[in-house]
Amino acid sequence: MSLFQKIRSHGIVHSVEILFNRVVPVWLFRFSVGTVLELNCEKLCHVLDEVGPSDFLIQCVDDPEHRDRLRATTWNSVPIEASANHYGYAISLNEEPEKILGGVWGGIERFNESELGFQIQLRPEQGWIYCAYVAGEARGEGVYKRVLSFAARDLREKGHDELRVVVQPWNRASMASHRKYSNEVIGSITVVRVFNLAMVFCTGKLKKSKTCTTKLMDDPVLIEVP
Repeated sequence: MSLFQKIRSHGIVHSVEILFNRVVPVWLFRFSVGTVLELNCEKLCHVLDEVGPSDFLIQCVDDPEHRDRLRATTWNSVPIEASANHYGYAISLNEEPEKILGGVWGGIERFNESELGFQIQLRPEQGWIYCAYVAGEARGEGVYKRVLSFAARDLREKGHDELRVVVQPWNRASMASHRKYSNEVIGSITVVRVFNLAMVFCTGKLKKSKTCTTKLMDDPVLIEVP
């Protein structure tokens, strides 16, 4: 994919953000805005029925070695100790099962954004979708909607049928993918972090325990999602 195509796909603002985060050290400064969506679990679960049989292999990854590889592939930076009970889903071709074309994670109980100093508190019936990934050569092939549908089915079977996701509003591709299967916008989370001081702001139906923290891991801002 050419540079122009990448900018067109992501949007100018998101492209600038990607470049900024690559240049500025993570320990120095971070700014993030996320729109929280309520996903339609029922609608998502039917996607696999609609697309029909395919050459894709989709699975919930349990093996520790494969989970580590999926974490690396999907850029999952959530601390391992905080995500040990989270579910990782991978999609590949039947003929190349070891080559991950896409993936997504389903968080339960809590979701930590350790670099931003906040933690999402989840009720037993809720699931948090995060770290969505599709390989460049597989984009436009229906990879993500398949793995997301599989994840929704599996999470529902495990008792987590109220799915939530946070998407950066200027990430056009991700916003379009998730809005298609969402019921409503719940609110937004905005974070400004300078060194170890994180300031967290919420809108809509989201509730937070406080605004600031200097202990990003040990004392994060707690956010409740309806």
